Parts: sequence; structure tokens; C-alpha cells
Amino acid sequence: MDLPMDLRKRRKQSHKRRWSEHNSTRQTLILQAAVELIEEHESGAEISIQQIAERAGLARSVLYRQFDNREDLDARIREFIRQRAIEQFESAMVLDPAKTVGETLLDLMRTVVGWAADHPKLYRFEQSGRLHGHSAPQSGAVVGRQRLAELVWQRFSTVTAVLGIDVRPFHPLAHGVIGLVEGVVNQYIVAPGDSGRADPEAIAELLATSVWHLFSGHAADNGYRFDRDANAAALLGGLLDTAADGKRPPAAESGR
Repeated sequence: MDLPMDLRKRRKQSHKRRWSEHNSTRQTLILQAAVELIEEHESGAEISIQQIAERAGLARSVLYRQFDNREDLDARIREFIRQRAIEQFESAMVLDPAKTVGETLLDLMRTVVGWAADHPKLYRFEQSGRLHGHSAPQSGAVVGRQRLAELVWQRFSTVTAVLGIDVRPFHPLAHGVIGLVEGVVNQYIVAPGDSGRADPEAIAELLATSVWHLFSGHAADNGYRFDRDANAAALLGGLLDTAADGKRPPAAESGR
């Protein structure tokens, strides 16, 4: 007896969904296995398909079915690494109401610097070539910098929009700040050991202070003065209250 058309269609869709989920699980196993092997080997060491397959507990033929070729696999590994780093960065951007503005900024820099210091081999591999879904000239370094810059800008501009402050002219600085952080991390955290690797905490403090001065300097030029030792939640609450009243923020003084 033939099944109704709609039932056959639903069964077919269900089968496709289960197969897609199955493949997604396998791909995650493969990518996680590759990440583990990258961390275990010397930077730049060749890691074979066979090694990845054995670590993932799969046949080598499965890897060839999941990815177009070795270049595609490497591009997906870089994307996997980048996404993990961004997730940590996003978690660090959640405001802790008990901390000051300076402490919040320092925590953010500790997250970025700490991840690179804990995973220098992954950091280098992610920056060594293209990410999945991007053309060859767009390396992980370029794409990652753009993503982080836009993420920071989105959070910052969302708040300033509520406050009625036009910060559009400063959009390029979001990319500049990420470039500053990346440059310092590359030179002093993930550089080869014989180049004088710096203390991650000292680098995080240096970056936090530098970013603060950049922000507060531009704020002061526009008539705003902020104290980085002020409680972040209280400061934001005050800004929101005064913005609702159509007044200038209480933390602001005439800078002109």
C-alpha cells in the first residue's frame, strides 16, 4: 500500500535532517581531533589525514566524504578555532555590575591575551591561511580582525545610540583597536620563545590602559570626562537616566 504523498515527504525530510545532524556531529569530531593534534605538535608540523581520522575514531574515507579536499579541511579547522575564540571574547563582554569600567576593560584584554597565550599554536594556525567560506587572500587574521571589530562596534554603538550620541565618525577606530591588540599579541605573546615572550598579565594591563586612553581622549575632546574607577553599571545607569531627560551625562564636563 502506497503512503500518502505528504507522509512520504515528511519522512524524506526527517531522513535528510537526521543525516545532516549525523554529518555535523562527525565534522565536529574531526575538527576537534585536528585541534588537539595541532596543540600537541610543533608549530608548522604536518598533520596527516590518517592521524586526524585515528584521533576522531573514524575511517580515513569518512574524512574525504566530509570535506572537499585538504585545503577545505584546513579552512574549516581555522573557522572552528576562530569561532571558539570569538565565543570566549563575547562571554567576556558581558557587563559585571560589581566591577569598575577599568576592571571590565582589563578582563576583556585578559581574555584575548590569555587565549592566545594558552593556545599559541592554534592562534598561529588560524592566521596562516583562509577561513572556510572566504576567498584565498582573506586569511584568518584579516577575517578575524574584521569580525571582532564589528562585534565591538555593534556593542559600543548600540549603547551610544540609546544615549543619543553620534559616534559614527569613530567607526574606523574599532578596527584600529583590534589591529593594535592583534599586533601586540603577535609580537609579545605568540612570537617564538627566543624573541622575549612577555608576561600575559603585563600585556593585558598595557593594552587595557592604551585602549582606555584612546577612548577617554576622544571623549574628552567631545566634552565628556569619564573615570575608569567608576562602577560600570552605575555609570551606565546614570548615562541612561540623563539621556532620557535630554540632559548632558553627569560624568561629562565641558571640554571646550
